[in-house]
Amino acid sequence: MNQPSRAEVETLLAPWEGPYGGLPPFDKATPAAIERAYEIAVARKRASVRAIATNPEPPTFENTVETLEDSGRQLRRVDCLLRVFSATMSTDDMREVEKRLAPLAPALEDDIAHDDALFARIDAVHRTRDAAELTAEQQRLTSVVRDRLLRRGACLPVAARRRLTEINRRIATLFATFNQNLIAEQDEQVVLLDDAGELAGLPSDCRAAAAAAAEARGRPGTWAIANTRPAVWAFLTHSPHRRLRERVWRMWSSRGGNPGERDNRQVIAEIVRLRGEKARLLGFPTYAHYATADRMVRTPDTALDLMMRVWKPVLAATLAQIAELQALADAEGADFQLAPWDRLYYAEKLRRSRFGLDAEALKEYLELEAVLAAMFWAAERLYGLAFTHLTDATVWHADVRAYEVSRAGEPVGVVWFDLLHRRGKMRGSWQQVLRSAERFRGRVLPLSAVFSGVPRPAPGEPVLLPWEYANVLFHEFGHALHMLSCAAAHPSLDSQAVEWDFIELPSLLNERWLLDRELLRRFARHHRTGEPMPEELIDGIEQAIRCDRTTTLTVDMLAPAIADMRLHLLADGRDVDPVALEAEVLRELEMPEAGDLILRMPHAFHTFSNEYAAGVYSYLWADVMAADVADAFLESPGGLWDRQVADRYLRTILSVGASVPAEEAFRDFRGRDPDPRALLRRFGLDAAR
Repeated sequence: MNQPSRAEVETLLAPWEGPYGGLPPFDKATPAAIERAYEIAVARKRASVRAIATNPEPPTFENTVETLEDSGRQLRRVDCLLRVFSATMSTDDMREVEKRLAPLAPALEDDIAHDDALFARIDAVHRTRDAAELTAEQQRLTSVVRDRLLRRGACLPVAARRRLTEINRRIATLFATFNQNLIAEQDEQVVLLDDAGELAGLPSDCRAAAAAAAEARGRPGTWAIANTRPAVWAFLTHSPHRRLRERVWRMWSSRGGNPGERDNRQVIAEIVRLRGEKARLLGFPTYAHYATADRMVRTPDTALDLMMRVWKPVLAATLAQIAELQALADAEGADFQLAPWDRLYYAEKLRRSRFGLDAEALKEYLELEAVLAAMFWAAERLYGLAFTHLTDATVWHADVRAYEVSRAGEPVGVVWFDLLHRRGKMRGSWQQVLRSAERFRGRVLPLSAVFSGVPRPAPGEPVLLPWEYANVLFHEFGHALHMLSCAAAHPSLDSQAVEWDFIELPSLLNERWLLDRELLRRFARHHRTGEPMPEELIDGIEQAIRCDRTTTLTVDMLAPAIADMRLHLLADGRDVDPVALEAEVLRELEMPEAGDLILRMPHAFHTFSNEYAAGVYSYLWADVMAADVADAFLESPGGLWDRQVADRYLRTILSVGASVPAEEAFRDFRGRDPDPRALLRRFGLDAAR
């Protein structure tokens, strides 16, 4: 890796140039320049924070809390580039850079939290906040900053702080390794097919993708099923070859847990042990108690109680559905009990026979450009937002497009879309904040990006989406709307700073508009003929979703969420085998043999990320609130399109960020606490409790 020039490094540190308050210089970034700029930015933030701590003037909100909020702008700029490149352009050089940089941020945050002089100043501002006549948001910011420092170890004895710093640095390095193992394994692993007959049942685009994957690996004239969700799920849905379905499923489900250099099992075991030690140092009995203390749920027992109450009716519905699938297989002469690699295949047959729903026929009406147009149209109708393609915005890859977001002609932010799969890109779909909104020292517009792994079509062919991919784009776009709508003055109170079990509410709610008949009639048109989606196909979608339920109400998602919480209830510094714990939880839950976990421990990105650790339950928690918010729309005269309800939702939830506690934001919208029955009621499961 070549050493960057001083000019290359300074370009990444400098304020961003251009409109909208400046846009990131993606086209100027290289792994080497990112690394050096990041190191410099960390050192400069450390120095600026130290200057705040040693300021001889008496502490005030302006010279302490707000000055701390203003510090580290260079680091925020370079960190944006690091996160985008490590997740989407994971070359050998970038992976090495990510590993070397991973410990630096946690070490810096520990230095800040463990600075006694700095904490004393912030604590003094906190104690005198009423007398200082601070605004409500300034008081909230002061409390939030103080609480974050305490959760990071402020006021602990020196030896405990030192050990905490070691733990945080090690966990950061381990998680970088965990994620890189998954990206590398995804790129390396395939199931090779030499016989064209083994492609029976696969749609033409899946065959073309398999041929391209084989050719990219130096095997022209053969086919390769890549270890990515689109390729695997398509194969499991359409292939009549049960033996091959099993091979593909085992490749997919075992990722991260195979012996060799990509094995995550020891990595995750060490993360859990260190998390437990960290929790004990901070005064909590387990990591689950530490993680939930600053979320809406407050305690792990509350989260587990919700999941276990929901588990019973969901398990009963799942067993009934599996029995139907088994009967369908038996009617075809099957001599086996349904296994995980059979579920998608027979579920597709059931949807066709019962609901007239053909997944391949459905894709013909879900062209990517039309889905994006539908998202933009819904956001404009609900929130008055307009989206304009920016042809001159910098991007990190040729696949990427940027859009100006405006309201009444005034720009409010920019959003990028990076939606096609490629080598070196993290699996899955996600939204990322590139820059937080702020107003405390001049207005700064928020920047957001939406990522996915949509299969790349053959040259000249349109990008057609399976329903689940159209749904996930609406989901991630809901996160983007949350980030772009934030009106909080301070970046530490932006939308991403809300209680973490609240953060999925806007994304899960936004999925509901994809199901709207008016939207589907307008945008779901056949990509060749332009004909609108037939009413009977829309009927089939509605019936199938009511039967299959939202992801949070499936055993495939609930079981990993329960296992995640149970794992972190054991995280008290002892050695724990996450894979063995998962198996024990599945036995206790009486998980069906045909169950197919969405997340298994060796590849459970959420469980081993900082944000979702002991927090996979948050999807269910937030989905309950999303169902309740949707009821508020549906009970209104305008239904899902009621502008008065949308305005209230924008004002009380989307725009407030973390400037008020999540419980208060929800009550401001709904006039009460969430109804825990709302989600079960949506799918007719409330009577089964």
